[in-house]
Amino acid sequence: MEEIKRLETEKMTLEKTLAEREEHYEKVKGSKFLKRDDFRQYAANLKEKNAQHKQRQKSLEEFKAEVKVLERTKEILKSRAGNVDEFLKELEKKKGIAGYSSVEDQIQGVSELKE
Repeated sequence: MEEIKRLETEKMTLEKTLAEREEHYEKVKGSKFLKRDDFRQYAANLKEKNAQHKQRQKSLEEFKAEVKVLERTKEILKSRAGNVDEFLKELEKKKGIAGYSSVEDQIQGVSELKE
């Protein structure tokens, strides 16, 4: 019985020494090397994250391309809108109802305020 107790205390002291040395090693050299299974799991996790990153990057590029198209469309429509306003004013002047569109806009504004 005494032998068993002595061996158990020796085992505990050795485990404590091992833990201290591992802690010292981690401070000096960094973390320990990964075990084979842990490394495989880590590699699989990295592959999954890399695939997600590539998919999101592709999606982001598609969004950027769509934004460029929409900005260009907006520019074209703004340039045409100016021409349409001028055309409308000129047409109103020819028909003798100059200022009709501005009055209509005011009426719509009042109507929205009532609502």
